[in-house]
Parts: sequence; C-alpha cells; structure tokens
Amino acid sequence: MDPIGRRPVALHTPPQPAKAEPRPAANTVQTPSTPQSVGHTQKSGFEAPGVKALQAPVGTWRAPADSELGKVIHGMLERLKQCDIKIKGDTPESLFRRAILDNKHVSNEQLLAISKVSLEQLDSGPETRQKVLAKVPNARELPVHKFTVAMLSAATGIDAQKLSEACPDLGLTGAPGTPLLYAAKTERMQRSTALHDFTDYLRGAGIKGLNKAVWGVENRVLSAAVSALGGGRY
Repeated sequence: MDPIGRRPVALHTPPQPAKAEPRPAANTVQTPSTPQSVGHTQKSGFEAPGVKALQAPVGTWRAPADSELGKVIHGMLERLKQCDIKIKGDTPESLFRRAILDNKHVSNEQLLAISKVSLEQLDSGPETRQKVLAKVPNARELPVHKFTVAMLSAATGIDAQKLSEACPDLGLTGAPGTPLLYAAKTERMQRSTALHDFTDYLRGAGIKGLNKAVWGVENRVLSAAVSALGGGRY
C-alpha cells in the first residue's frame, strides 16, 4: 500500500548519507490528504461525465455550456423541469428534448431565435380569443393546453400565465377560423397537437424552417396533417 515509501530502499541505491536525506521527503508526499484527493479527482474517468452533466445539461453537445447557446439551452431545460404534466408518456421536457433539442434538422440559429421570441409575436389577438372561448370555454384548464404553454413558455422565456391568457387556443386541435376546433380526446392526438402548435406558432413568429425540421414540410396545413397522421422527423 506504500510503493513510494519503498523506492528509496531499493538495492541499487548507494547507502550514502547525502542520498538518504530525500527519504523523509518521499514519505511526506503521502502523509498530506491533499495530493491524494487531487489524484483521485483527476484519475476518475467514470466520474467526469457525471460532473459535466451537472454543469451542462443534455443537449449542449450543440455548443459549450458557457457559450451563448449553451446558456440558452440550459435556461430552456431548467424552465421545462417546472412542469411535470404527462401526455402519452411525455413531459414537456422529454418531448422538447427528443423533437427539438436532439433533432439534427433543428439548427442552433433556430434555437437562439426561439429564445428571443416575444409575447407580442405569439399573441392570438382578441378576435381569436373570443372565438376560441366561445367554442371551448374551458380551453385554458385543459391539460394539453397547460402542457403546450409550458413547452412554449420554457423555450421563449415568456411568462406562462401571460402566454395562456394571450393564446387560449394553444393545445386545441384545428384552427379558430374554421369549424374544426376542439380538444382532442386521445393522448396521441393531444401530444401531436401540442408539438405542432409549438412549431407552427413559432413559425408564425418568424422562426422559418421549424415546421419542416420537425414534420418534413413547412406549410401549416400540410405539417398539421403529417402531425395528425403520426409522422415527424424525431
């Protein structure tokens, strides 16, 4: 257990007084706890990923954790953790990670642009709000609405309550300006709608190419059809 302490007594070392003096120095290297703890920290290749995971959240493979993008992604994920609603086995965080963050078709530039979207860019407007609440009075109370709001709020940094007030149609299947607007009953359709609302509202806010990155087509109607049929590139 003390290989360093045995080195000075090797047979090939001349037993001269001048060379016997380094012995205490060799022994004292082992007595302090600091060198041992430093060596332990540096040698552990298994612990290194764990340390990095605490400093840089999953997804920062896109950029260093201390870069602008790394900090933006960290903020998004921290906010996503605050909502634990599950739809079809997914929380807002897990769906965002899989469909957006780990999607190679979604660019770093798009992620940065998403983080800068304002409430005014997403606001449905008073006329749409009136139509939505006339058809689905409890729209804001639906789990799928809260799920969608949580994901969009976390990605943009917009206050969730304000976003819900401005966009009661988030999470509803269909479109306010058409006869088709309802709260989907199956969890598969709810999850699909939540993700499509996320991408399409951001497309409407100026994030071009996000529908195509997730659904394969940019057009609002066609991407909604792909979503409803269970398609997607994630």
